[in-house]
Amino acid sequence: MAIKLSSLFTIVFLLLVLQETILFSAMADMKFIQDTCKSTPNYDLCVKTILADPKSQDADLTNLALIVVNAIKEKGINTINYVKSLESDRPELKSPLEYCANVYNAIVTADVPEAVTALTQGNPKFAEDGVADCAVESQACESTFGQYGQASPMTNMNKDMGDLANVARALIRMLL
Repeated sequence: MAIKLSSLFTIVFLLLVLQETILFSAMADMKFIQDTCKSTPNYDLCVKTILADPKSQDADLTNLALIVVNAIKEKGINTINYVKSLESDRPELKSPLEYCANVYNAIVTADVPEAVTALTQGNPKFAEDGVADCAVESQACESTFGQYGQASPMTNMNKDMGDLANVARALIRMLL
């Protein structure tokens, strides 16, 4: 009985030590994320985006930047799908919507892959260029509606893309 009780005590002790280690590790990860996001133009967006990805646990700065770049890709794909849904509902917006579809296609197929490749190969300057293009292209999409004398139905999406791209850019600049 004494052997079983001491074995049980040892197991409980080891579980408590393991739990404490995991807790301290998670707190350290969270502090790193918070401290890093304080250096971006949108702290809340940065933290929310990074914590939404399970890969943020134990991530270094490069991987945090990659998480945000991947979020840009997701937002780009969602925006392309939104544009496609608008094209049938709003035929009067055909030209600016086609332009925006092309812009967001460039974000998803060119800018994001450029940033991912540059980050994974240790060349953050090219990654910065790629995400900077995302912000510029979202602004170009927004302004094209005014050129056609139309109100943009995409203002929030374009602003969100610009904000996310600026967070990614700030993270990437920390790597320069």
